[in-house]
Amino acid sequence: MWLKAYLSFGPNRPLWAVFADALLAQKTPSSENTDPSLRTNTFLQSWNTYRNNKQIPELKELLDTAKKYNLRIEGIAFSREIVRKMPIWNHKEADQKIRLMNHNLASKCLQTKHMVRTVGDTEEIAKTLLEEGHRAQNDCDCQKCVHLKQSVHCAHPHGCMTQATKLLDTLPQKWDPRSELPQDYQSKPRNDEDWKVFDGRITTTGELADIFRLFTDKAITTTGELPKLKPDTNVNGRHLVIDEIIIATDGSCINNGDDNARAGAGVYVEKEHPLNKSAKLPLYLGQSNQTDELTAVKIAAELADK
Repeated sequence: MWLKAYLSFGPNRPLWAVFADALLAQKTPSSENTDPSLRTNTFLQSWNTYRNNKQIPELKELLDTAKKYNLRIEGIAFSREIVRKMPIWNHKEADQKIRLMNHNLASKCLQTKHMVRTVGDTEEIAKTLLEEGHRAQNDCDCQKCVHLKQSVHCAHPHGCMTQATKLLDTLPQKWDPRSELPQDYQSKPRNDEDWKVFDGRITTTGELADIFRLFTDKAITTTGELPKLKPDTNVNGRHLVIDEIIIATDGSCINNGDDNARAGAGVYVEKEHPLNKSAKLPLYLGQSNQTDELTAVKIAAELADK
């Protein structure tokens, strides 16, 4: 429960968790050369804190719990809202070269004058480069550059915008808010009174707390790339219409729960439809009401994809 409360980022985060962040940021090995003022959270960023007896006992217990249950950031895709809330400095999922980008003049200006802390802050600065009327010079007199010179006393707005873009460029596709994310093309299933509509969306939504998973498999390396799920609606320049098909799935298990249980699965479209199919579950699969239902869904997905 302590670990869950600690990772509950957002307006309702307990005050002790904020103090814990500050203490962990101070209790770092001498080899850790990141700026202490930029250390937000050791689980969201790539800096290290003591995990041995040099650590405060209560915080060491918290870190040990996270390690014991294999806590890590994991998910197929994350909402743009979540991606923008991640700290940009020492971003956990960024290319390691981002750690070398903290100390130049442009980054220092972003940190101290523009008060850039998150990916969203960085994106807001960087997008001015694409605005009409902006010139690729520090003496640019576009509205945004003039505003930055006057409001935060930035002497080189274009340089800061360029540096912000370089910071974003260290982020993998999954963590870059400029990427086309699955939320951009996966829509919410329609409501249907007669059918239970499968929600195939893969995007994790909510708060930063929702990006963490326990009991993960360390043998499986996470990826920063997104799966290619967007339907290809153009072939040789011609737009394709993607047809919709409704498939009913069901499973049945005789003697469910007993050693002699036998299960089967079926899918049905309509009378005499070529996709109608039934199958007995092979014995190497668990014979139960759960496995037969899942097998039916698997068969339907495979048939519909043909």
